[in-house]
Amino acid sequence: MAKFDKTLRDIIQNIPQKFISILTGKKGSKILDNTFPSTKERLADLVLELEDGSVFHLELQTQNDKNMPFRMLEYYLLLKQRYPDKTIKQMVLYVGDGKPNMQNYLETDKLKFSYEIRDIKDIECKELLESDSLEDKILAVLCKVEDFETYIFSLIDELLKLSEKQRADYIRKLLIALNYRPKLKVKLKTLMEERKMPLTITEEMAKEDPFYDLGYKKGQEEAKREYIRKLYRKLNLPPEKIADILDVSVDFVKKVIKETGE
Repeated sequence: MAKFDKTLRDIIQNIPQKFISILTGKKGSKILDNTFPSTKERLADLVLELEDGSVFHLELQTQNDKNMPFRMLEYYLLLKQRYPDKTIKQMVLYVGDGKPNMQNYLETDKLKFSYEIRDIKDIECKELLESDSLEDKILAVLCKVEDFETYIFSLIDELLKLSEKQRADYIRKLLIALNYRPKLKVKLKTLMEERKMPLTITEEMAKEDPFYDLGYKKGQEEAKREYIRKLYRKLNLPPEKIADILDVSVDFVKKVIKETGE
């Protein structure tokens, strides 16, 4: 998932102000250096100076990681060494499916350390949709989306105002963000086919996005088979979850997985 994680990191580097305000209660004032050269280089997802002068460190997490407290402590020490006079605020934002199940603290006989963990799905997407920033609006798809159809048509209205080159870049970002919400990605594909949406997904975009299936070029069953293989191989989803996303039987999913020797 490294490529997809990088795309989300690129989105937040443009300081989506509404998003930052929801997470911290303050506006971001400037991006700070997020690289920490050492024996093993560290690259934080986002390091930002807030309007009150404090430093905000954000890590995006797609899966639960039992070692997260150690990773966050390492970043804290590196940040405190670089900004000794500033308050350091840290947060892990869980963007994956399911619920975060990680400790947000580390305690030993010599040390007490903690940070905040939030689930992006607890954020109401309408708050981000009210923003003027397209980065905010794309991140909204990872939040609590009650009406995906209204969301996507609202986003398309904004995308159509852009140049072709800019629009293609944001569509690519949207598709990659949707890899974390495969059920919504299937809905997008269905909407495009049924409603003839004015949204162009080029062959190049499809090639760069290994989860997206140009199903209209294939038979329905073969398209589903291919999507099953991709969801199983790339997202490591269990057969039951894949069956629910694609609205097929669990037996069919298991059969496809078995046929491909996965």
